[in-house]
Amino acid sequence: MIDQSTAVLAAADVTKTVAFYAEVLGFKQHWLWGNPPTFGCIGLGKAELFLCQQPELAGNVDGHLHFFDAGAEVEALYEQHRASGAPIISPLENKPWGIREYTVRDLNGYHLRFSGPEKYERPPAAANALPSHVRIEVALPDLETYQRLYESVGWARDEPSMRQALANSLFGVRAIDARDGRAVGMARVTGDGRSYMIWDVIVSRPHQGQKIGQALMEAALAELRQRGPSGAFVGLFTGKPAFYERVGFKKDIGMHLAL
Repeated sequence: MIDQSTAVLAAADVTKTVAFYAEVLGFKQHWLWGNPPTFGCIGLGKAELFLCQQPELAGNVDGHLHFFDAGAEVEALYEQHRASGAPIISPLENKPWGIREYTVRDLNGYHLRFSGPEKYERPPAAANALPSHVRIEVALPDLETYQRLYESVGWARDEPSMRQALANSLFGVRAIDARDGRAVGMARVTGDGRSYMIWDVIVSRPHQGQKIGQALMEAALAELRQRGPSGAFVGLFTGKPAFYERVGFKKDIGMHLAL
């Protein structure tokens, strides 16, 4: 029923406000009405704003909010606004509500919130060191290693389904004990280029408690950031959410069923 919605912001002076948006924020002037102008339209990307000359109202809008979704360009736009001297009142950062955002105060006092996808930031508590004899590599285990690691943590193995799981994996990561060349941990990733799932995060029992699982997850996520689009969904199933929270995952509402 509705094709478009355009915000109309009050301006103390339309000409000066248009100049601010153009020179400081990078908007384009689309059109002006009146001489001198008392109404106008500006835009950036697919977004448009109307500006209406209402000095009295503009004097009472300080702190009113307007939101822009900048998508993956939010980092570049932030740097552009910093370089142009925009009055940034809140820096670009991940927000608790799941987006990355910064806020600019415009000439009349409106708070303009520019947002994009949340960016991974390595938690301060993330592991910084592995045992010197363990290395992490991006590679799937062979079927025999996959089965051995399953058995090492007491999981029931099923060769046909495990063979199929390896064949359908996008990539894997392995932890190798350099003293004997054997894999002591693994993780497996599936995905379609838009969303991804992490499976079978395993560290053999004698090697647990040595930061190997965390290093496997860090390596898997680093590889995904090379392959996948910014902001892509990455999920997993676990009964131990605290472990995955250490590498940036959040507990959320999810559903699943068994075929």
